[in-house]
Amino acid sequence: MGVRRVPNESLRELLSEARWTGEALARAVNTVAAEAGVTLRYRRSSVSHWLSGIRPRPPVPAFVAEALSRRLGRTVTVPETGLVKTSPPVRAAWHATDWWDGDPVGRLLDLSERAQQGREVLAECAYSLAALEVPDWVRLTAELPRQRSASRDGGRVGRGEVDAVTTMLAVFSSSDSMFGGRRGRDALMRYLGLPVASWLRADARPAVRRHLLVAVARLTYLCGFMNFDEQLHGIAQRYYSTSLMLAAEGGDVAGHALALRALSVQARTLGHYRQAVHLAEAAVRSAARRVNPQTRAFLLGQLAVAHAAAGDRYDAVINLGLAESELEQADVLPRLVGAFHGGSLAHQRAVVAACAGDRRGAITALEAASRQRPATERRSRAIVLARLAELQAASGQLELACRTWTQFLADCPQLYSARIDSALANLRALTRPHQRNASVRRLHEIAATLSHRRDQAASGINLDAMAR
Repeated sequence: MGVRRVPNESLRELLSEARWTGEALARAVNTVAAEAGVTLRYRRSSVSHWLSGIRPRPPVPAFVAEALSRRLGRTVTVPETGLVKTSPPVRAAWHATDWWDGDPVGRLLDLSERAQQGREVLAECAYSLAALEVPDWVRLTAELPRQRSASRDGGRVGRGEVDAVTTMLAVFSSSDSMFGGRRGRDALMRYLGLPVASWLRADARPAVRRHLLVAVARLTYLCGFMNFDEQLHGIAQRYYSTSLMLAAEGGDVAGHALALRALSVQARTLGHYRQAVHLAEAAVRSAARRVNPQTRAFLLGQLAVAHAAAGDRYDAVINLGLAESELEQADVLPRLVGAFHGGSLAHQRAVVAACAGDRRGAITALEAASRQRPATERRSRAIVLARLAELQAASGQLELACRTWTQFLADCPQLYSARIDSALANLRALTRPHQRNASVRRLHEIAATLSHRRDQAASGINLDAMAR
């Protein structure tokens, strides 16, 4: 005899409370999954199966819980959905309900362990809107431990370990800018687990511990960005929040503000505009006049972009002007984290213009951004070129767009990034209706050759050996 299914009344009650149809829940789950880097195509029939007692495989229950949490404005846990047999052991870094009370070092260890289990396990981590309610600097620093207890076998760390983290920050930052986040992401996640987390738990002089916390916070921020580049937003969010906590514990105001800004960028990218503005405002407020002009420009530029995405053109233009003024006063120096220069500002000016419907202004700004991006920022330059070509094509300038896309494709062979993959997919989609055009045919030939070479490379060189 077959196993008798028990209808999922818990999920039915949640659907009723949310005033959602099965189709609406399916769409919301697909959206949450996409933020975690997972493609799902659920429809109403899938939800009907869940209501009948069928349980989807992980990570779907976590996505259902997050979708319902957003709709209801409160935390819905995975067990409450009725989609798992028993309440599983949940790690704080994974399905956290109280994001800001955990141990950031424990999170680094947990995330590092997960990195070794592959992308499918990482994709179990849903992006959380509730986690964007970030405590302010005063509350965060008051609640974090002032002196982490040293482990019994952790030994003692000194300037050597601080220098090691700083050196690795330079290595991974350069790799990310030139080759994209995919190549070094897993290696960095493992490195942050061991040896870095063990160093944070070892004995150290207060000054050494503070310098180590600051350096690790920046490296953790970079790891978040590399996951953002891979469009693994749930993992990226956890690294950004961990970076913010480490920076606060180390008394690093600038690092705290940079992490807030990163969370704002991510929220804006995913369409959560109100939260993006709130986080960008918090970053500017947190830094105040306690950071250098280059960093202030970096923060103000994102605030401008967030306001523009939210439809507030007035505040967007005001903050863009403030960012430009700060940049004029800055000694613009290369930075491993938080680099900001004329090309960066031009890119933000383009985003503000595009949000306001000023396509011509956006094109002009992107042209300037592409010229001003240094060769060491290959991935950023490629993204600028791809966006420029998309706007040129939308303006009816197909031949010019093809030339710009050709420049974009010239950068692509050495780039390993989900954002670049998305730009390639956009190229194909936008030019498909024009395949009779000779320039478009040549473009597709180049793109096809590139895709073949990238597939071959993906099965070859593996820079994760850096972590061994």
